[in-house]
Amino acid sequence: MSVIVIGRMTVDPANIAKLWVDRRADFESIGERARAAGATSHRWGFGDDHVVIIDEWRDVASFQKFFDSETMIGDLMQAGGVQGAPEFTIVEAKEAPDQF
Repeated sequence: MSVIVIGRMTVDPANIAKLWVDRRADFESIGERARAAGATSHRWGFGDDHVVIIDEWRDVASFQKFFDSETMIGDLMQAGGVQGAPEFTIVEAKEAPDQF
């Protein structure tokens, strides 16, 4: 059973966009390791004073193990000025007739 992971971080989205340029290779390497660890998709969304990530993982344990062991994520959050810890919502993924 796969899960959808929604993470919300309080941060100026412009800081994250700048990090994507300045530290592109770091983001790419994290993405490679995430896929190897069980992530099947990863997206970003920008709000006025926050960003969200929307992932799909094969299971909760795979996500938690990856997030807990991936030290570069914390480094990037600090470099981007993320305020506090990210908030995660994890739900079971379901296929529906109107899915696209």
